[in-house]
Amino acid sequence: MSFARSRFVALLFLAPLLSAPVFAQNVPPVVSDSIPDATLFKGAPDALVTLLNYFSDPDTTAVRLTTVLGEIDIALYDQRAPQTVANFKNYLDTGRYYPTDPTTMMPAPLFVHRSVAGFVIQSGGYAGTVNPADPAHILPTAVLAFPPVPNEPGISNTRGTLAMAKLETDPNSATSQWFINLADNGGPPNNLDTVNGGFTVFGRVTGDGMTVADAISLVPRYNFGSPFESLPLRDYDPANAVAPENLVAIPSMEYIPALTFTASSAQPNLATVKVIGTNLLITPKAIGEATITVTATDVDGAQVSQSFVVSMIANPAHVANISTRALVGADEAALIGGFIVAGDAPKLVAVRAIGPSLAGAGLGNVLADPTLELHDGTGALIASNNNWEEAANAQDLIDLGLAPTEPNESAILTTIPASSAGLAYTAIVQGAGGTGGIGLVEIYDLDSGPGASVLNISTRSDVQTGDNVLIGGLIVSGTGSQEVLVRAIGPSLAGAGVADPLADPTLTLYDAEGVQIDFNDNWQDNPAAAEIEASMLSPNDPNESAVLPSLAPGGYTAIVRGAGDVTGTGLVEVYVLGTL
Repeated sequence: MSFARSRFVALLFLAPLLSAPVFAQNVPPVVSDSIPDATLFKGAPDALVTLLNYFSDPDTTAVRLTTVLGEIDIALYDQRAPQTVANFKNYLDTGRYYPTDPTTMMPAPLFVHRSVAGFVIQSGGYAGTVNPADPAHILPTAVLAFPPVPNEPGISNTRGTLAMAKLETDPNSATSQWFINLADNGGPPNNLDTVNGGFTVFGRVTGDGMTVADAISLVPRYNFGSPFESLPLRDYDPANAVAPENLVAIPSMEYIPALTFTASSAQPNLATVKVIGTNLLITPKAIGEATITVTATDVDGAQVSQSFVVSMIANPAHVANISTRALVGADEAALIGGFIVAGDAPKLVAVRAIGPSLAGAGLGNVLADPTLELHDGTGALIASNNNWEEAANAQDLIDLGLAPTEPNESAILTTIPASSAGLAYTAIVQGAGGTGGIGLVEIYDLDSGPGASVLNISTRSDVQTGDNVLIGGLIVSGTGSQEVLVRAIGPSLAGAGVADPLADPTLTLYDAEGVQIDFNDNWQDNPAAAEIEASMLSPNDPNESAVLPSLAPGGYTAIVRGAGDVTGTGLVEVYVLGTL
C-alpha cells in the first residue's frame, strides 16, 4: 500500500557539543494570593472559592493526550521553554492538530507515526484522514505547519520528557512534530542534548503516562518508506491497506489543571468543605469560627498550603432568589426581568433562562431554545449566553448545583457591582431565531454572607390566559420574616410607550403548598392600602394591584392575570422592604 507523502521531520544527530544541559527540576506551586477571611450566614447556600485565584504553578500548564491505548498527561515547561510551549499550544488551540477530514467532515485524529523501541515515539506530524476513494482505509494528511520556532535547548532529554523534532541541518526548524523520550537520550549514543544544537525539551510525562508510552512502543512497526519507516500499527495484516483502526491514534488532546486541591475544616461541626475540581465549596452549618486549610499539589507531588478563617453568623430573613414565568415572544414581547442590587460589596449572582425543562412540569408550548442577556442600568451589555454548557464558567454552575436541566437553556454566573442606593440590572429572555413559548427567568443571590443583596425584581411580559399568565416566584431564606411589596402593573405602562397594557391586572399570592395567602384587584381596595401608600411604592393607577405580606422563610408564587380574562402587557414586581 502507499500513503500520501510529505517531507519527514527526522531526528538526526550531527552537531558540535554545546554547554551541558540541566536535568528538568520541578518548581513547586506557590500561593499567589491569600484567601481572605469570610463571614457567612448560618445555613446559607455554599460559598464558592475559585482556588486558581489563590494558587499557581510557576512553571507548568498541563495537557492530556488521550490515545487508543490510554491517557498520557504531560506537564509543559511554560517558563523554561516559553516559545516552544506557546508554539505547541498554538497548534492545539487553532485545531491544526485535528484538521477536518474532507471525506468524513469530522476531525481527523493525530497518530503516532514513528516508534523506535527504547528510543522515542513521535507524533504531531500527520492526521489520520481517510482515502476519499476508499474511506475504509487511510490517506494521511500532514499537519499544516506554522513558521518554525527558535530552538530552546538546555533541559536534558531524559526518559519521559517531551521534545521537539526538527530538520537535520537547522537547529531552528521545529514546527509541529514532537516526541516522547523512552530512555535517557541526552548523552551517548543518541546525544540529543547536543546534536544539531540540542533538541528542545518542553514538557514531561507525569503520573503513569509512561506505562502508556511504553505500551505504544511495543506495538509492531512497519516500513512504508519515508516518512513512515517505523509506523506502529495495531492488528495489522500486511496484505491489506492500513485502516483507521490500525493506527495508534490520539483522538483528543485537551488542557487539564496543573494543580489538584484538597481542603479540610478544623471545626467541621461549624463549617464543612468540599473540593470539586478547582473550586472550594464551604457549607456554613452553625454559628462560630472555623479554620479552613487548602493544599495545592502539582503534577510532581510538590505541595503548598494556606489557611483562612470563616465566621458563621445568624442568618437574617432575606430574599435568596426571584423568578418569573411568562409567555415569551419577539421584540417587545420578550421576557424582561429587572432587579436591583444594594450594598457595599460586589454581588455574585446567577441568572438563568429556562424553557425546555418546563415541559416536565406539564406545560405545553415551552420556549424551546431560550437566549439570555444581562444589561446594566445604562443598557450596556454585561454578558450573554445561548446554551449554558458553552459558558466559560459552566463547571462553576455545575458545582453550585445551578446548571440548567437542558443544554438548550441558558445561564450567566457573574459578579456585579452594588451601591448603597442600589444599582439596576436587566435580564432579557428571548427565543433563538425569533421563536416563542413559555419561559422562565431566574435570579439567584449566591453570596452566603453580608455585603450586598438582591432586593427587587420587576418582570414585564405578555399576559394571556390559562398557562400563559405572568408568574413571579421568590424564596425567603434565613430566620424571622421578610416584608415584601408585590405589585401587578398594567395601565400605567402606557406612559412608558407600551401599546397594549393589561387594563385591569389582578394579583394572587400563594405559598409553597399552593395555598392562597393573599389576593388583590385594585390596590386601593386592599386593607393595607395606607401602608402601601406610605411605602412610597403604591401603583400609579387605581386599577393596578398590590399586596404587602410579611413572609416567613419558604417559597412563594405571585400570579398576575387580567380581570375578566383581559389580556395585554403586564408587569409583576417584588420589592424587599426595610433594607435600603
